[in-house]
Amino acid sequence: MNNGNEIPRHKILIVDDTPANIEILYKILKGEYDVLFAKNGADGIRIVQQQLPDLILLDIMMPGMDGYQVCQALKGDPLTARIPIVFVTAMSNEEDETKGLQLGAIDYLTKPISPPIVLARVRNHLLLKRSSDLLEQLTAQLEEKNRALEVLARVDGLTGVANRRHFDEMLQLELQRAMRNGRHLSLILCDIDFFKRYNDHYGHVAGDRCLQALGDLLKGSFKRAGEVPARYGGEEFVVVLPDTAPETAEVLGERLRRMLQEKALPHEESEVGVVTISVGVSGGLVARGQEPEWFIKEADRALYHAKASGRNRVALSSHCPPEPGEPHQGHGDAGQTEHDPVQLPGYGA
Repeated sequence: MNNGNEIPRHKILIVDDTPANIEILYKILKGEYDVLFAKNGADGIRIVQQQLPDLILLDIMMPGMDGYQVCQALKGDPLTARIPIVFVTAMSNEEDETKGLQLGAIDYLTKPISPPIVLARVRNHLLLKRSSDLLEQLTAQLEEKNRALEVLARVDGLTGVANRRHFDEMLQLELQRAMRNGRHLSLILCDIDFFKRYNDHYGHVAGDRCLQALGDLLKGSFKRAGEVPARYGGEEFVVVLPDTAPETAEVLGERLRRMLQEKALPHEESEVGVVTISVGVSGGLVARGQEPEWFIKEADRALYHAKASGRNRVALSSHCPPEPGEPHQGHGDAGQTEHDPVQLPGYGA
């Protein structure tokens, strides 16, 4: 009886149409292994699929399906392909052995059978299989951990949005794509108003929860393909908006500002009594040679204007390039922008 600490016995399947041969192998192996047997190829395949033995000892000369056909069928099935097969046969010429090895067998045992040789070969092949299985398991675990690390390398640990490194990579990528295709690209940069006061008044644990709340709001609001909400640093967050005109990004920034204010997170040190953000927006049709820094600098300039104008508002950069054929209408004096509810393609109202 296995008490949970013992290593389970390996299962070995013998496939041979001669009962005497099965009996000989059974007597050799029964002391160390659980032995199964089949008297023809079809039954052998069925038992392999049901029991998944650790090793198969397979006769070649059998009526119906011979050993070569059985081996080929098992190696062609992903469920059974990795189970080692050893041919046991009286056929000892080089061509027969070569054919079996080419079909996927790992070894040959020739009749008459030598018990010490059988035991030694079986032990060695089971040891190799155990090592192979362990290596495969460790490789799978390593790949899983590498995937997890790759995700962690792109995500801000506190808020769950992208981190600065991933933002930088995605901004560059989307800029190049927009440049190739002659499309818009916009950026939203937002900052929690009076966040130092919030931390001083409520404590840093509450401050972290506040950042997480804004992170959740960003993740829920920007989910279209290519959109990347990220933590830019401290209490600053940024959103990459591919294929989005700056005026549309401005409306989205206003929607974000309004949604956070409507959550009514208490902020006694704020002039409006709840947590709010100021938002700066930049963007336009991407010109050849344009650098990522331009979008960041212009969004930061607009954010500074929003804060200087009283906070809790959205400002669009006055340096956004005009559309082809249209005069440039600057937004340098834009204060808080108020928009009627709009339905944007791909967005909720």
